[in-house]
Amino acid sequence: MNIAVEIEHGADIAEGVDIEGISRYVLAQEGQPENTEVSITLTTNEEVHRLNREFRGIDRPTDVLSFECDGYDDDFDEGDAFEDAGVPDEEPYLLGDIVIASDVAREQTARQAPGFGNDPADECRLMLVHGLLHLLGYDHIEDDEAEEMEAREREMLAGVGLAGIR
Repeated sequence: MNIAVEIEHGADIAEGVDIEGISRYVLAQEGQPENTEVSITLTTNEEVHRLNREFRGIDRPTDVLSFECDGYDDDFDEGDAFEDAGVPDEEPYLLGDIVIASDVAREQTARQAPGFGNDPADECRLMLVHGLLHLLGYDHIEDDEAEEMEAREREMLAGVGLAGIR
């Protein structure tokens, strides 16, 4: 798996986060093939605001954005990766891009009730898992989908030794 990480803003938060390791774990647990590629960027609230406005029509920043590339529902499988698409199996499976607003991690941590326990790095870990699950087809628009996604987030976080994060 190829996990490309770019830290444009928030190096202090990312310093204690094993972005590649967590990403590999989630992707492996979800059965993604070895030729999966994902890009993860930590950036400013302003950049996330711009992307949210441009691509989602929502004029405010958010914590994490996920942009699907090849797509969870595309004609991809491990046997014949892009059957009928003319793309050889050895081509990378470009799952997508995740953009995390590092300042939102700080803000969300500051707004938490005392004793909740998350620090900005924990928030970054949660945003990372949340963004990956979106790329993998999970959503939280409907209540039943939200429950399924939150349960899977807890499983993934526990699997990388972060059971107390939420």
